[in-house]
Amino acid sequence: MGVKETDTRKRRSHRWIWIASAVSTLLLLPAGCVAWAAYSFSESTREQPVDCGKALDYAWATLPRSARDAHCTAMHWQDTYVEAQFRMPAAEVAGWVAGSYPAAQASSYEEGLHVSYPPKAGWAYEVGIHVRYEGGDTALVRVTAYDS
Repeated sequence: MGVKETDTRKRRSHRWIWIASAVSTLLLLPAGCVAWAAYSFSESTREQPVDCGKALDYAWATLPRSARDAHCTAMHWQDTYVEAQFRMPAAEVAGWVAGSYPAAQASSYEEGLHVSYPPKAGWAYEVGIHVRYEGGDTALVRVTAYDS
């Protein structure tokens, strides 16, 4: 009879282990998913610095060789938003824009250009180019691109 009592106790202790494991999993799994989602959302919705070569590649362009003071950021969540700013010689702006965005047409780059592309994975669908001519022969170029 002692053998049967021991077997019953072992079965009960194993049963509680399985029940406790199942309950823990059912409670901790959703909590972990909520924590992961909150962290992902907080990280993804803030601007982060990115390589300007990659940022402009996403925006269908290249960084001009004469560019200086380049600063690029990106923000990702459901959409990707990239912004690149750099200075370049004012005399080279028209050539760079024409070479990078042949479909763009504007009489003045200071007013801003907007170029739309067909959806293509890994590339921006919309690109905005804004140029502000600074004193002397320098222009501040700002390129924004997104894929919404």
